[in-house]
Amino acid sequence: MGKLDVKEKCKNCETIVNCFKNLSEVQLNTIYQNKVNLRYNKKEIVAKQGSFATHLIFIKSGFLKLYIESDFDNKDLIINIFGPNQLIGLSSLFESNTYKYTVSALVDSELCLFEVSDIKSLISENAEFALSILKRSHRSTIYAYQHMYNLTQKQLNGRIASAFIYLSKQIFDSKSFEMILSRAELANFTAMSTMSAVRSVNDLKKQKIISNENGIITILNYDKLETIAKFG
Repeated sequence: MGKLDVKEKCKNCETIVNCFKNLSEVQLNTIYQNKVNLRYNKKEIVAKQGSFATHLIFIKSGFLKLYIESDFDNKDLIINIFGPNQLIGLSSLFESNTYKYTVSALVDSELCLFEVSDIKSLISENAEFALSILKRSHRSTIYAYQHMYNLTQKQLNGRIASAFIYLSKQIFDSKSFEMILSRAELANFTAMSTMSAVRSVNDLKKQKIISNENGIITILNYDKLETIAKFG
């Protein structure tokens, strides 16, 4: 973890401004005063399950995974993956003052940490900002519901297909993308063994539904992949 220049002018950062576009300049300055810029290396822990949730995590660049730590067999469950311009920790605004999950970097990432107390104050002052925060929280909740359905109701190939569609549409917005998950992480994201995850990926490759060249996944037949995701 490395600390970046805290004097950086946030108001010139289009990514952050877009996230907090409903705040006035005075309100923006409030959260900028206590903001911390940090750079995390791949696999580095950003937030630890059970620790106090003092900050909201904003991703300027990179990708993070949010997961529930297992009490046995080191079989963690990845709940979600987040990319640039996303906020993590919204539940701490309304329900709990501790993290119910662990967050770590999938790749080298640059983050901004905003104090929860500052965000709570602005929610009480600015109705439009409060609504935007609720919308972001709602999207994460809806995805969590869908993800749990995939893990409990779909067969192995259906889970893998759903994972690739999610990465393609929601994370990278492209049919070709870097595979940022290791084989073990892909297994943890789809609630299966590493061997089963590898076998399911190979099945998709043999059917020429996807390709994997030097770590770049390309979806060759989206219609078939969606069919497997839906009925698998």
